[in-house]
Amino acid sequence: MEEIWQYADRARTQLGTADTPVISYTGLWLLLALVAPAADADAITEALGLPPEEARETAEKLIAEAHPTVTAALGAWLADWVEPTTPLPVAVEPLPDQETLDAWAAEHTRGLIQTMPVTVRPETMLLLATALVTTPKWTEPLRIEDGRLVLQKGLQAIVETSVGPVAVARPASRNGVDVFSVIAASDVPAEDVWVAVAEVVEQYAAGEVSQMTHPEDLTDGHAWTVKRERREYVAYDAPEPNSVVFTTRLPAWNADASHELDAAPGVASVADGIAALLPAQDGGIEISCAQNATAAYNQNGFKAAAVTAMAWMAGSAMPEYVERKIRHVQVSFDRPHAVIAIARGGAWEGIPLFEAWVTPEMFTTAVPDWALGMPIAVPTT
Repeated sequence: MEEIWQYADRARTQLGTADTPVISYTGLWLLLALVAPAADADAITEALGLPPEEARETAEKLIAEAHPTVTAALGAWLADWVEPTTPLPVAVEPLPDQETLDAWAAEHTRGLIQTMPVTVRPETMLLLATALVTTPKWTEPLRIEDGRLVLQKGLQAIVETSVGPVAVARPASRNGVDVFSVIAASDVPAEDVWVAVAEVVEQYAAGEVSQMTHPEDLTDGHAWTVKRERREYVAYDAPEPNSVVFTTRLPAWNADASHELDAAPGVASVADGIAALLPAQDGGIEISCAQNATAAYNQNGFKAAAVTAMAWMAGSAMPEYVERKIRHVQVSFDRPHAVIAIARGGAWEGIPLFEAWVTPEMFTTAVPDWALGMPIAVPTT
């Protein structure tokens, strides 16, 4: 869906999140779209790329659409002391305690997100949240060599883009989600790498990028070497003489991130529109929009989830609260690259579910599943 791609571009620029470890702009788009009819029509249309009713219908269809590994959900809760002056655009349940909200987040992300990104307080009037999760598996597990993942099948290519040539890797998946890793030259800013990612995905969708796509005069590059060598193959599986054969080494990695999204496109429009439906407060109505996101990449597949929430709170007379959000960084080595997960099939076709800027701080050491009963990826120390 072109509108969600365009929203991701605007939000990434507006929030300055090109190099954030993991984020789901689709999760935020869904949240805003589901209540878009309450916002100023022109403003929300500009933000979401669709008229309010069409945006809501699209979001509702995506949430209802069955997909092999993508699941989305909406939650809406209203405090018992709040009586809207006008009906809200979504059905609501009574606002529960924090523990119940955290349980909702875990339930709707297959346990990947354990906490709601906003904290319910006595002054909380209304809380809306979306959950988005995907857990595709590779068709075949990737081989592990010296703590790195080795891709020999799937899509491996060198692709020309507006920021120069990039290397692309995409293991074959059996669950209707393509996960592309894209690495550009080390001096290319993260914001520009995402431009290249969009170009790669567009070329792939058009059939212009396939296994072992590369320039005819390919030589050593910023993330690859080219060597002529002799290798022994089983006769029935041998490549043609003088063939180009790719082997790509990828890091296993995981990432967690929390984001304040008040400044994202469309948030202010929705905040004002919904606030106008709630009873006026002496101190006004304040809003908070935030997201918790997580992702992991290993020899067996990719998993990612995000919970995005917006809260409307009575202002002023209530005590001031301060939140401290931390990001856990795991350090090793190698260079940053982009990863994007795109849904395939049905209403979800082509939607960019999650994107990740994979830095050395996110890498983990890959280990065999059977090794000492350990998890499939453990942090490098």
